[in-house]
Amino acid sequence: MKNLFRFLIAIAIVLAVFIYFDNPIQENELLTGSNNTGQIIPQETKGTVETNSIFSRPKTGISVLVGQPSSELIKLLGKPARIEPSSFGFEWWVYNDSYSSYQLVGVSEGQVKQVLAIGNSVEVTPYKIGQSIEDIYRFTLVQSEITISIGTNTYTFSLNEDDINNRILVQFDNLLAILYIDVVGKRLEAVRFSDLETLLLQKPYDILYNGSMIETQIPTSSFQIAVDRANERQIFEITNVYRLRHGVRVLESDMPLQDIARMQSKEMAKNNVVANDLAEIPTLSDTLKESNIEFSRAGGNTAAFYFDAGEAVNGWLNSKNHRDTLLGRRYTHTGVGVYGNYYTQNLIERPTSIEDRP
Repeated sequence: MKNLFRFLIAIAIVLAVFIYFDNPIQENELLTGSNNTGQIIPQETKGTVETNSIFSRPKTGISVLVGQPSSELIKLLGKPARIEPSSFGFEWWVYNDSYSSYQLVGVSEGQVKQVLAIGNSVEVTPYKIGQSIEDIYRFTLVQSEITISIGTNTYTFSLNEDDINNRILVQFDNLLAILYIDVVGKRLEAVRFSDLETLLLQKPYDILYNGSMIETQIPTSSFQIAVDRANERQIFEITNVYRLRHGVRVLESDMPLQDIARMQSKEMAKNNVVANDLAEIPTLSDTLKESNIEFSRAGGNTAAFYFDAGEAVNGWLNSKNHRDTLLGRRYTHTGVGVYGNYYTQNLIERPTSIEDRP
């Protein structure tokens, strides 16, 4: 009898360990970006504020388009696959002919304001997508504070330790660049080139300023919905660019899974989950059980207060559990839902039917 009891205990332990390490649904905690705690602090500094020493602006590569008319953009890249709204006074021109050349170009009133280069064949001189962090450090001055001037106003971007590790800010002549680093692979994953005013609108870091602060306008509800849909499409595409680069198959879009993701993001926003730890939000596990979606494995990433799609995906890439889900080899389908500053990405492995098996 004692032996049987011991045997049953051993079986229970084995099952518990198996369930723990082979949980078919991996739902990661909410990841919050710098815009959640980012501080915009006015300073009463008198006199002239010294700005940082800067690098000469690149003479080749995609960054030369910033500040140029959109006609120059069309000459170089042709017409975009689509044009989408953003929250920062420009429209995203989306170039997605291939994953290797994927890039987003911000255009306002016929002028290029910003470029987010993600595909590894995009020329991002003086850098190169996939370049090692060691190479970047050889010729890049990494600073925790960068000060710029616009007219009589001065602004200082203040980077924290995480920023310095995975979102390096570099100042060129009348141009700023954010270098997105894969902290695991220790390589350059993407680059954002921007004019000064646009990056101030996005507020990617803490900012100290003397003078007046540049602010975005509060969007109408219909415009915000359009921005949300644009962010969903961009997260889907950027995710596949990163997955392919890291040797993982690309995902297919799944509308029922997307509906769930949109509901999750909306509930998080309505309940202000960042400030309210006690808010009860339907879990991915519960929602999938109530749906008719067939899956053998599922994973979920959520994020809040990242200023756009590229920032949210970079946040997931550099957080271990979120990265494991983002780059999960077994996943086949995904659905992305965005509601304001809340982002949800659900991934599933669709079970293979007998008819589909080789």
